[in-house]
Amino acid sequence: MKNKKYIFSILLFLFLLFGTYYFILKNYSLNDFISSVKDCNPIYIFLAFCCLFLYVFFASFYLKRTFTYFGKKISWYQAFGYHFTEVYFSAITPSSLGGQPVQMVEMNKDNIPYRINSVVILLNSLLYKVALIFLAIFVAIFYSQEIFSQSPLFYWLVSLGFITTILVILLFASLIYSKKFIPKIASFLFWVGEKIHLLKNRKELEEKLLMAMKDYAACAEFTKKHPRVLIEGIFILLGQRLSLLSISFMIYLAFGLHSFHFFEIIAFQICITLASDFMPFPGGVVVSEGLLLQINQMIYGSLLATSSMILLRGISFYFIVIFSGFFYLWFHFKKRRKAVDL
Repeated sequence: MKNKKYIFSILLFLFLLFGTYYFILKNYSLNDFISSVKDCNPIYIFLAFCCLFLYVFFASFYLKRTFTYFGKKISWYQAFGYHFTEVYFSAITPSSLGGQPVQMVEMNKDNIPYRINSVVILLNSLLYKVALIFLAIFVAIFYSQEIFSQSPLFYWLVSLGFITTILVILLFASLIYSKKFIPKIASFLFWVGEKIHLLKNRKELEEKLLMAMKDYAACAEFTKKHPRVLIEGIFILLGQRLSLLSISFMIYLAFGLHSFHFFEIIAFQICITLASDFMPFPGGVVVSEGLLLQINQMIYGSLLATSSMILLRGISFYFIVIFSGFFYLWFHFKKRRKAVDL
């Protein structure tokens, strides 16, 4: 059953990939793309891949560093494996819901209990969103006029993305630090399950949850007493965000263009991220590609807009998703073989 679910998710991902690009590129010649890319400076294409590696490095370094604070040392191989697991399953599951749960399962198999890995992953999600908000505030202060003059739709999507990101941050903060939030939600769900006859031992389940929450709360409390965990995390994940966003600037330079400077290109990418994050999957994919094409027409001109979009998304999203899939399979099945051998 689980394999069928994954196969369906992969097929849905591929359908959206080809469907989106067919809709956007149906009047675009593949020869035009090849001709445009052939004229690109290979040095900057290489630097774009270097930025992608830095993105993976910062994400893995965050996991490795943060687990150390909780007394769990992991190898670089494990850190990369956990990150690629999250990237792959977030890409192939609706609304990116599958990444973190599968990541937690893989960590638990390596003797990192859920009470610890859940806090680390929630902190990761929280601080990654906080890093985006910091960058968005920078954009609003210095580049709002240039960016929001594009179209009313772009303005509203970015604004709604900013608001929903703030709400998600508050939700994650509540999940981590509120002692009553999770028990109340769980108690309500248990009550609903009992009413529709899905659960029989509601009291027993609530007692088990409360016992587990004591360990979870202790881990969360640790971060409040040791704010260095949060401060380091912010800087590491800012590095991760900027590394991914910098790919767009390298692609821009690869086409031999110099009209816009680094921070202007990054500012547009931050706004596209906010706007597409606001839309749930699969709408987020279509919005992201559509906005990217619209902004690229302004940055690159109509002749290079589509070529730049394909190259940018190919490196920063589709390449890393495909690579993550292969790495996850190696990481997962090697672990399974080791368990069988034992």
